[in-house]
Formats: sequence, structure tokens, C-alpha cells
Amino acid sequence: MPMDVARVVDPYKPEWVAMLFLIVVAALAWTNVNSPRKWRLLAQAAFRMRLGKQVLREEAALRDRTFLGLVLVAMAVLSLFLWQRLGADQGLAGYATLASMACLLVLAHIVIVEVLSWLFQADGGLHEHLTTGLLLLILTGMVLLPITMLVAYRPDQRPLLLILGTVLILVLVVYRWVRGLWIGLSEQVPLRYIILYLCAAEAVPLAFLWRSLIVPLSAHPHP
Repeated sequence: MPMDVARVVDPYKPEWVAMLFLIVVAALAWTNVNSPRKWRLLAQAAFRMRLGKQVLREEAALRDRTFLGLVLVAMAVLSLFLWQRLGADQGLAGYATLASMACLLVLAHIVIVEVLSWLFQADGGLHEHLTTGLLLLILTGMVLLPITMLVAYRPDQRPLLLILGTVLILVLVVYRWVRGLWIGLSEQVPLRYIILYLCAAEAVPLAFLWRSLIVPLSAHPHP
């Protein structure tokens, strides 16, 4: 009687990952049908240092359900890439933790912008920086989507794809900060205040979260 051969289970492609991809693709298809102008807005976010106030107010507001939906889709894809990057050993619970962290980070950034605007009774380009940052977040999710799919289903290409995705994230984060600097200077905000904001409100929280939450999550539960 032949011995049963143990089935190799790939932790990178459980059933819930396939379901997540279906939901993301369905959401993008819905956006393409109901609000195709959002893709033009994303193209502008990628290549323009500043966007018109009317565009920001009408097409990139959080009260716009399509825009908010794209932000959520982007956070889902970004969280999936981070989950893959950290080894996929934590399963759905690890992904849920990363997705929750991404949502909390975005909400905290929105609250910080609102509080600073209220305290100083001035905008100084903060809301434009917030909105264009969310647009770059959406762009990051769109860029990472094919990468996460290939990571899940092409194991032979995973090491290279994970490096590529990490580099793309870092490039877009630096671009976000460069554009924030550009927006602040255009609004006549002193350079020292812009650097202080970028460090205190964005760079330091990201570094703290990486050190205190993401690094422990990536550790294997057994030696």
C-alpha cells in the first residue's frame, strides 16, 4: 500500500488571500464604472507637485464614497504586502493586525492635521498635504496589487518581488515628504516648521510603529 505523500501548504496563498484579491478587483471595477475620473486624478497625483483646490475639494474629499473606498482598498493591499514581506507566518490574524495598524495610522494623521489647523487657526497647506498623501496611498496600493498577486502565486519570484515592492514604498514615501516640503514652502511656511512637522508627525511615528509593533510581529513564535 503506497504511503500518503504529505501535501505542502504554501502560507502565502490561503483561501482568504484569493477572496481579498476578488474583493479588491471588484472594488476597482466598480470605481471604473461609476467614477472613471478618479484614475485621471491618480495620474495627476503621481506627476504634479500640487493639485487645484477645486479638484481637491470635489474629487478627493473623504466624504466622497468612491475616494474613501479607494483609500480602504489601498490600505488592504498595502497591509497584504507587509504581511507577505514579514513572512506570512502569522496567518489571517497577523494580516488583521497590520490592516488595523494601517487604518489607525491614517486616522491619527487626519486627527493631527485637524488639531493643528484648529490650534494655529491656519491651514498652511496641511489639508492639501493630507489629501495628496491619501492619493499617493491609493497609488501605492495600485502599484503593489500586481506585485502582491505575483508574490502569492509565483513563489520562484518572491524574493525579487518583495525587494521591488519595498523599494517602491520607500520611493513613494520620500516623494510624499518632498511634495509636503514643496506645498509648505509654496504656502510661505518657514522651512523649520515643515521639517519639524514631517519628523514629529510622520517620520517618528512610522519608525516607532515599525520598531514596537511590526518587528515583533515578524518574529517567529518558535526559535
